[in-house]
Amino acid sequence: MLKYLLVSLFIAIFPASVLKAKNAPVDSLVHMAQSDAQKFRLNDADMKKFRKDRHNSTSDYFKPIKTSVSDTTLLQDSVYVKAYRASAYNKTRKRRTVWHHVLVGTAVLYGASLVVIMAIVFSPGYKGR
Repeated sequence: MLKYLLVSLFIAIFPASVLKAKNAPVDSLVHMAQSDAQKFRLNDADMKKFRKDRHNSTSDYFKPIKTSVSDTTLLQDSVYVKAYRASAYNKTRKRRTVWHHVLVGTAVLYGASLVVIMAIVFSPGYKGR
């Protein structure tokens, strides 16, 4: 009985001592960084400063912090940090103000109303004045 226990213990321990940990693939780190950066948002004061120099993707604004990542051990990995910064920068660069949306909405509304008015005016049944 003791012999079977020792042999099974040896069989269980031997593969564990031979196995070596592998690094996580780069693609999965980039994917994790992109999904973590989806929650990223600059506050209004930093956003005003960022708008003055939109081409600085290496700014400290885009550093990952412990509260914004899913796994804090990834903060030590340079591939993860670079991918997080790039994704957060791209998300922030595409962010628009409320006035941008108001202006675009007004232009669309004006264009649609112009098309409707022109369709009414040039319809065969329109008598005019």
